Amino acid sequence: MLPFSPSELAEIAVKVEENGMAFYEALAEKTKDKDARELFSFMAKEEKQHLETFKQMAKKLASYGFPEPHNADEYVNYIRELIDSNIFTKDLNAAALAEKTCSPVDAIDLALGFEKDSVIFYIQFKKIVPEEERFAIQALVDEENHHINRLLVLKRAITSSSEDFYRSQPGIGDAEK
Repeated sequence: MLPFSPSELAEIAVKVEENGMAFYEALAEKTKDKDARELFSFMAKEEKQHLETFKQMAKKLASYGFPEPHNADEYVNYIRELIDSNIFTKDLNAAALAEKTCSPVDAIDLALGFEKDSVIFYIQFKKIVPEEERFAIQALVDEENHHINRLLVLKRAITSSSEDFYRSQPGIGDAEK
């Protein structure tokens, strides 16, 4: 028997989304970059929607049993590692975490890691839920992938504009010439 039921994994996903929402709200308050603030606010709202989806799913899965995978020990160890390594599964002071970021790019890099961890966790979670719940999880995976893409686009825009700034300033970077 696996140590996690599908409903327990859904509750972990709720925690991931709660912490993600709080983190993005804190980043939106902290950042001075308008585009970053808008994106972080948007992502906080998306995480709230995901949270509600997982809450409903946890209720539906409360009585669901599932067959043990053929490689149960390996699967259990993998899921435990995913849970233990994802900061959003723990109690989190989102404001303090956001304060530790030094720049919009630093915040984006941190957010990218969280989004990627969430995708990996949700893909594994999808494997043990009933067929009728897999579509909902896949839709959330697709949204998380969309978040990753939006973060990467913003990061590129920020880094290219700062590179343009330095290129436009006479004397900056000319020390080696």
